[in-house]
Amino acid sequence: MDNLGPKLSDVYSSEQIEALRTEMVPFSQATPVRFQHHGQTLSIQSGHLQPRGINVIYQTVYWNFTKETAKKVAAALNVKVVFSE
Repeated sequence: MDNLGPKLSDVYSSEQIEALRTEMVPFSQATPVRFQHHGQTLSIQSGHLQPRGINVIYQTVYWNFTKETAKKVAAALNVKVVFSE
């Protein structure tokens, strides 16, 4: 199986990625989020997919996104967003 999934630079220009960074918020205002591609946790920067079934404590988690921004990223990458609340 291929170890790569979609990544931000596949769908966004560097300027659009910088604009997403401006939407990042302090941890106290964010909801921890993971992005899933075909059941594997995805690194949105590199496209690296973590092994299927890996324990959640080892999965890549993004800590500075609002739910709205995370949903926007997931829609652009056509992946599932999983919030940890």
